[in-house]
Amino acid sequence: MEGKGVANTGHEDLIHDISYDFYGRRLATCSSDLHLKIWDLNETSGEWELNDSFKAHDASILRVNWAHPEHGQVIATCSADRSVRIFEEQEHEAKGSGRRWAEKARLVDARGAVQDVWFAPVHLGFKVAAISTDTNIRIYEALEPYNLQHWTLMDEFATLPTRPPRELESSFCLTWCPSRWTASPYLAVGAQDTCKIYSTDNTTGKWKPVDDLELKGHKGLVRDVSWGPSLGRSYHLIATACKDGHVRVFKLTEAKEDLYAQAEDEKRWVVECIADLDDHGAEVWRVSWNATGTVLSSAGDDGRIRLWKASFTGEWKCMSVIKAEQDASHDDYMEE
Repeated sequence: MEGKGVANTGHEDLIHDISYDFYGRRLATCSSDLHLKIWDLNETSGEWELNDSFKAHDASILRVNWAHPEHGQVIATCSADRSVRIFEEQEHEAKGSGRRWAEKARLVDARGAVQDVWFAPVHLGFKVAAISTDTNIRIYEALEPYNLQHWTLMDEFATLPTRPPRELESSFCLTWCPSRWTASPYLAVGAQDTCKIYSTDNTTGKWKPVDDLELKGHKGLVRDVSWGPSLGRSYHLIATACKDGHVRVFKLTEAKEDLYAQAEDEKRWVVECIADLDDHGAEVWRVSWNATGTVLSSAGDDGRIRLWKASFTGEWKCMSVIKAEQDASHDDYMEE
């Protein structure tokens, strides 16, 4: 059944992020009020019902992400308090008790606000990547998947030569390549006004930027990046949201002469910006692909969610606009 919007989330401050679980039947919201809220979809009524609400951090919670259900009901959050925290559902605790979700781990290596966190695709193991305003990406792994209290820092690397001055606004984001058919894992990383692709070195296993794989053209801070599922396509699609008001779609294709390169770091890629969309007319904060990588959604300061799709000629067009009309009696509004 199609879920209805959650008109009053009960958050007392700005909602920074929402995240659906793998099946789209659970929803997590996080806010500057320091609280994380979990919602379950009632498939009979179509209403979202509060599973639990609890204080999860000591400063604004900036992002929330669900692990693959193979690992259980597990959530990662990141915050301006410089930490990443891992929570697991405790089914023996009552819903709405504030104890339904237990903190299993607190990762505190960052030296700045942690602005994004993502679990790796399930075929890469139980890993989570986080990026903070100290410009560093840190990749952790639960080497014992059933022991969520122990996460090992597998790699740490900088995305910029120097940390941005504290008085300047900063923006850092990342996402994993979801394809299981690449020889090495990939990350798309937005760092200030740049967006680059990183992969592991074939010899050392350490992460590094991929040569000639920069997504260029951004004239402002990159707010979000999303790597589309390929589902058998011979190329990859990556979308970015930018402070300059544009949604951009990039196409990554292996150079023909490198199709049979044995090592991933021997391959060369052709990068092409196939769509530059400015319909929002305001800062764009989020982009996200559907499960098949054929429809892109974007959200901006114009108060609209726009759905984009490529025509048979390859031209990207806005196919739908969703407007969330705010109820004057509520301070916040969230619509599916």
